[in-house]
This record gives sequence, C-alpha cells and structure tokens, in this order.
Amino acid sequence: MLMVGCANVSHDSVTQDTNKKTIAVMPLDNQTNSVAGVLYMREEMVELLKNKGYKPMSISETDQQLANQFGISLGGQIAVDDIPKIATALGVDAIMTGRLRNFEAVLMSYNQVSASFTMYGVNAQVLWTYDDAVSQPFSPLRNEDIGTQIIGGLLSNVLDRSVGRPLRGTVAEFYQRLQYSLPSGWKRNY
Repeated sequence: MLMVGCANVSHDSVTQDTNKKTIAVMPLDNQTNSVAGVLYMREEMVELLKNKGYKPMSISETDQQLANQFGISLGGQIAVDDIPKIATALGVDAIMTGRLRNFEAVLMSYNQVSASFTMYGVNAQVLWTYDDAVSQPFSPLRNEDIGTQIIGGLLSNVLDRSVGRPLRGTVAEFYQRLQYSLPSGWKRNY
C-alpha cells in the first residue's frame, strides 16, 4: 500500500527554528598527531550544538567559506581579531573555536582526551569557555586478565577507528561533561 501526503509545517515550528542562534564551528587547533581525532571532536561539537538548540553551519560549508574568503584551513590560523569579520562573512550569531591538546591511547593503559573550546559573539566577546581533560582505562574489560584486557582494548580501538570514531568512549565522556556548562542556543526575545 502506497501512502502519499503533504507535510504541514506549522507557523510555530518555523518561528522556533528562526529563534535558534546560528553558529559556526571553526577548524580546531590541533596540538596532537591525530587528524582523525580533531575531525571527530569537531563533528561531535556540531552535533552537541544541534542538541542544545543551536543551528550550526555544516562543517563543509564553513570550511569552504573560510578557505575562499580568508585563506583559512587550520584552526591555529584564526585570531580573535578575525572573529567579527568571520562571523559577518558567515552570517552567524556566534563562532566556536577550539584546541585539541591530547587525543591518545597511552601505553595500552588509558585513553586521554584534552581540549578547550571558546564561544564568541559577533563582536569577539567571549560568551562561554570550557577546558577539560578526560582519562579512561584502555579496556572496558577491567575485571578480566591482562591478556584479555589488551586484546579487548586493541579490538575496540581498531573498530572505533575504522568507523571514524577513535577513542569513542573517552570522547563521549568529554562531551557529556561539557554539555552541562554549554548555554542554550535559543534566542530570548524580551
């Protein structure tokens, strides 16, 4: 049976979407050796912002406009003085920058993610900052013998990396902690 229908978009849902703050997540300043890690952390920030009521630009659109208009392709190239020009050119209410300091599995004993983020308004005023480091045991199989832990940890990391999500559990804990301090993206109309 084939059902055909039309979507009815209510005025409330359109109004609700236009009340979301628009934001662009800049390329992260990568202080690590992990290219996959810095990309994954940026993608996760975009998803978190959507869940917190923001309307983030797509990463591909942000990168294209940064490259075309400013010659920027790396996070370390963005100066605070450039934020107003970038926000205006991208047409967003806020800019998110970040720095990834650690993203590694340390000697098969623990995984570590360390990063900081700053949200700026269009005039480069700091709206929010966050800095944290998360360490987790290398293997989720803590009660098993050392051989099982090593094999389990290696298999887990290989699987996570193969789907573009290295250190997935540690990244998830980092963002779980971050979300509680991140302000909502809904504009207030008083």
